[in-house]
Amino acid sequence: LIVCFRGGAFSAVLNLTLCLFGVTTLFVVLNYIFASQIDSSLSTVDIPMLLVGYGFGASFVALFMQLGGGIYTKAADVGADLVGKIEQNIPEDDPRNPAVIADLVGDMVGDCAGSS
Repeated sequence: LIVCFRGGAFSAVLNLTLCLFGVTTLFVVLNYIFASQIDSSLSTVDIPMLLVGYGFGASFVALFMQLGGGIYTKAADVGADLVGKIEQNIPEDDPRNPAVIADLVGDMVGDCAGSS
């Protein structure tokens, strides 16, 4: 339980750090481009309004990641069930079935991908 908690905490902190790094980098780049070179009438206060597209893009990507994860997990689940139950007569989620690994990965991708 401690290992899972620490792994989840590390993943969450890394995700937040990369997000803040991306927003900060984009702010600095936009400040350099717009405020100093192209359009000097644009102030530093107006630049966060340009960052709204960054948030919309991240939400859009997360939506499609979750959709793709759901499709992958359903395909892996059906494949594992067909091979395991029907062809080989082994129980569901049996480690002797190699498709179970893809099924478990699909469950993780379907549940976790795009949630952040």
